Amino acid sequence: MNESALSIEVPARWESIEHLLAFVDTIEGQMVLTDDQGYLLRLVVEEIATNIVKYSYDHHTKGAIQLACEQDNGELRVIIRDHGRPFDPRDCPEPDLSDDIEARTVGGLGVFLVREMCDHLSYQHDTQSGWNELVVVKKKA
Repeated sequence: MNESALSIEVPARWESIEHLLAFVDTIEGQMVLTDDQGYLLRLVVEEIATNIVKYSYDHHTKGAIQLACEQDNGELRVIIRDHGRPFDPRDCPEPDLSDDIEARTVGGLGVFLVREMCDHLSYQHDTQSGWNELVVVKKKA
């Protein structure tokens, strides 16, 4: 059983990112997170939710973003769901970090950092319901 779980659903629009980050502030006040867990939580919400708003839905169809955070035995689970285009971040190629910063292609660093910092990342797309679900786990160090 979870020690605590919190969730929110917002429209997949730019102005909703601010609401999600305010929700993160609430989570950080209610859950006991390590510094690494708190940083990863903010990174996941900012990067993944931004990608959903920017890429998951087309300009005519907007859906929702669901965010849930659970903590059990010190382990933080961040679950993000949407009905947009399926996208598995595990399949995203690693960015080329060898070039000068000015010469690098824009994008891809956020997903890369999420993958590098988390202890476990899973993704699934349910073809019947249309839900995409990304689960990011960070254990207590």
